[in-house]
Amino acid sequence: MRNNIEKSLILNRKIVLELRFKPVAKFLDVKGSILDELFEQNIIKGGQWTIGDSGFKIADHTEETLVRNLLVMEVNRFALISSNIQSVESFISDVFKSYEIIKTHLGNITLNRIGCRIQGTYKTKSRKFNQILKKFEEEFPSTIFLKDFPTTDLRLQIVYQNGTYHVGPIQENDNFLNKEFRHPERNNDPGIAIDTDNYLLRTDNQEINSKSKIKDVITASLAVEKSLVEKLKDF
Repeated sequence: MRNNIEKSLILNRKIVLELRFKPVAKFLDVKGSILDELFEQNIIKGGQWTIGDSGFKIADHTEETLVRNLLVMEVNRFALISSNIQSVESFISDVFKSYEIIKTHLGNITLNRIGCRIQGTYKTKSRKFNQILKKFEEEFPSTIFLKDFPTTDLRLQIVYQNGTYHVGPIQENDNFLNKEFRHPERNNDPGIAIDTDNYLLRTDNQEINSKSKIKDVITASLAVEKSLVEKLKDF
């Protein structure tokens, strides 16, 4: 799978992949071995690890505000988080590699939920926040805006089967940037902000343990991101 959108349109981007599974007590005995193998496989480039009673983390920096890549493993949860994505293909490859290592030590775990969240800011034709906000206003029925209360910002939330997204204009040093992209390399340019979260749940009739199911959820989030960026890049 190639990168789904042009790199030139991406200002900031973070992908979060989370696997939740039935708690495996064995994890408490073998977490050190899992950590060793994940560390040896260089899932987090230049990673540094910390381990506790309930799990471990591997991060590419010891200071929280400087972390760009993070792996978290607990008794019932695995997460891979990156705001420095070299390619979609490499991210998926690291997820699959980690999943195989986990299964090697814990056996065939039962996934209860697969979730993929993509948060980012993206370039638009307009380079000023007020112009981008006006473009959003023009796309909505005028009846929802109150003349006595001029719009200073806007966030749209859409909920659909197995997912949701938030989208809206973003300004320099926006709260969204300050919260989700704290690292000093972030791009502060105005544009659009997207936050999409897609998931798949295990049911009595459907197991979701296969790598293809994991890829399906990642692909869904990438598709929502791509559609929104393509529709709004001319704002």
